[in-house]
Amino acid sequence: MESPTEVLDRIVAFASAHDGIAAVIQTGSRARNQRVDRFSDLDIELVGPAVPSFAGDDSWAAPLGDQLVSIHLANEEVHAPDWPTYLVVLAGGRKIDLTLAGPERITRMIDGGLDPLYERGYRVLLDKTGIAAALPTPTGPLTDTRPSESDFVSNQREFWFEATQIPIYIARGDLWPAHSRLEGIRSLLLAVLEWHARSSRADPVDTWHNGHHIDEWLAPAYHDRIPELFALDTRDDLTRALRATTELYAQAVADIVAVYPLPDLGLLPAITEHIGRVLQPR
Repeated sequence: MESPTEVLDRIVAFASAHDGIAAVIQTGSRARNQRVDRFSDLDIELVGPAVPSFAGDDSWAAPLGDQLVSIHLANEEVHAPDWPTYLVVLAGGRKIDLTLAGPERITRMIDGGLDPLYERGYRVLLDKTGIAAALPTPTGPLTDTRPSESDFVSNQREFWFEATQIPIYIARGDLWPAHSRLEGIRSLLLAVLEWHARSSRADPVDTWHNGHHIDEWLAPAYHDRIPELFALDTRDDLTRALRATTELYAQAVADIVAVYPLPDLGLLPAITEHIGRVLQPR
């Protein structure tokens, strides 16, 4: 893989020579110098009046190095920056995650505080206009967040709704969408497991994102059940995984409600009956 130092040097040199780029800011593990290994990618934000125009265009990135493949994405995830992303894998395999932002990316955080990404840590690699000088100091990952009642109830409603549809696909033998929807409710379960980890520990806990390092922050009694949530491409195994997922979800919700004054929709018995009714032999 390409040397991360050499790639950073190319990025900064490119930005320095471009009048429309005001700043280069690094986020992610390399900015924090935590959990960095030889595979760690480079998370970079290019900031300036001309930068948003880079979206959808590959030609500007030639100075960064020979590419294996690249994609343009809109950032639509929760807490993601409101700017497009350019993902690049260089010819040697090094991945670069480039956020393409206008100056408002920085001025919003100067006025309203750092977003969760920047709170985890950032490094200013280039600041030609001084735009980044007033950014607040990061305080570290948000470890004490708890769900709002609306988020908690919304998560449950979506989870249990989707759980009613999966057995229908299984019963039809339509197993690909059954797998897809099972993956969807696992994502909802992951949010609940993150809330559970924060509610069950007296000390602050970093739950990272997308399930990273889940073996470190999730209680063993929950983590040991994770293999049950995944299924082979058979009717019986999908049914088993669905039941295991709903049972673990209901347990996590109940544990959270025991700590926080939040509502538990308590739908496991009814959903379990529905699953059995849909999948009963005919």
